[in-house]
Amino acid sequence: MLHHGTHSSIPHAMPTDRRIQAGDIITIDFGCRYQGYTSDMTRTIFVKSIPEQVKPIYDLVLQNQEYAVNEIKEGANIKAINNVVENSFKFKGFSQVHALGHGVGLENHELPFITLNNNQILKENMVVTIEPGIYIPGKFGVRIEDTVLVTKDGSEILTQSEKGYVIV
Repeated sequence: MLHHGTHSSIPHAMPTDRRIQAGDIITIDFGCRYQGYTSDMTRTIFVKSIPEQVKPIYDLVLQNQEYAVNEIKEGANIKAINNVVENSFKFKGFSQVHALGHGVGLENHELPFITLNNNQILKENMVVTIEPGIYIPGKFGVRIEDTVLVTKDGSEILTQSEKGYVIV
């Protein structure tokens, strides 16, 4: 039985004054500003334990997040990357309810938006996020996000943090 992951089932929920409890699933979306530029990062963490029914969904989100990050490079097509993630989710009975990612720079959300409708090609030195998420309304959600620099031959993850199961 899931305990207290319901707030994580809302893609951009606002915090409340409810105390964290054992069994909670917590989505933390945060970033910083440095010399006028922003970063963005999300992790889903677990308090005391991970419910067994959450593990396959977490693994699916992580697998697709890592896939998308590995596909980021100059000349990559945004729509093509997004299609693979969307199809992977659909195959397992889920869908993306928000964009796979977005540009980051002077603002936290900038162009290019990493969506199914954007056929734009990535260019070297763009900075984007990759943030797939699955949300089960009223139950729980999982999102994993990194800020990524587009390079000529690949990408560089700018936000460094554990992406496997984090139990606190």
